[in-house]
Amino acid sequence: MTEPHEIAGHADHPEHISRLWTRVVPMFSLLQTRLDRVLTSRHGIGAGPLMALGVLVRERPESVTVGGVARQLGVSDSTASRILNQLERSGWTVRVAWPCDQRATRIAVTDAGLEVWNGASRTLDRELDLAFEKLRFDEKYTHVVARLCRTGEDPPAR
Repeated sequence: MTEPHEIAGHADHPEHISRLWTRVVPMFSLLQTRLDRVLTSRHGIGAGPLMALGVLVRERPESVTVGGVARQLGVSDSTASRILNQLERSGWTVRVAWPCDQRATRIAVTDAGLEVWNGASRTLDRELDLAFEKLRFDEKYTHVVARLCRTGEDPPAR
């Protein structure tokens, strides 16, 4: 039996991909806006900065370079730097000198940042669960489209 999201058995049909893309982009934007609003009102942090904080939390107790955060988030170094500066001003991260090269700095999460992460990540998980419960089949796979767009690699061979 054909899945409801397929066009007559042609899942890679250009019309299907285009239709999926035109549905994914607005849905992602709406979800991002909602997550930012909820996270900011409850925890004082938006989704983007929370993802950066999550990178630092996962690397604990080690510190991370701006470039390392940028790569893990799929953003430019300047975007990561801006987000990390915001987190530092909030007291959630701290810059530390790299022992091997005192000129280089790395970023680490503070105890206050870890506390924000613990609360906000639970809210994020709940909000995403609620959002994804309401999605149709094709909408649930937007992460696949997003990942394909963010990787610089060719798609897997058939």
